[in-house]
Amino acid sequence: MNNPLDLFAWKVRSERKRQHLTQRKLAERLNMNARTIIDLETCQSNPKFETVALVAKELNISVDAAIFPDMVNQTVSKTVVDFFAGKSEAEIEKYIALCKQAEAFQKSKPPAEPVA
Repeated sequence: MNNPLDLFAWKVRSERKRQHLTQRKLAERLNMNARTIIDLETCQSNPKFETVALVAKELNISVDAAIFPDMVNQTVSKTVVDFFAGKSEAEIEKYIALCKQAEAFQKSKPPAEPVA
């Protein structure tokens, strides 16, 4: 099961069953046709990224964890690893410093007012 779609399909099916959801019920939650979920789980179609993202979010599964299971225990997602691949140490340090600044800024902001 090295095909990313097979791995994602298996993860979706497993998590859906763990949550005691039928394919139809999951489709209803996502305002999708049940056939979409069936096709996704059986690898009968190549789902759009939007579909993958919506299903993963609804089932609370990581797309990275489903597609790159060898990275499950890592604290950094494959997307981040790929982003930094080939960058110099100086470039990496600049990005890390920028992230720390953004995090500090976010923490210093007052909480957003709820929208009525």
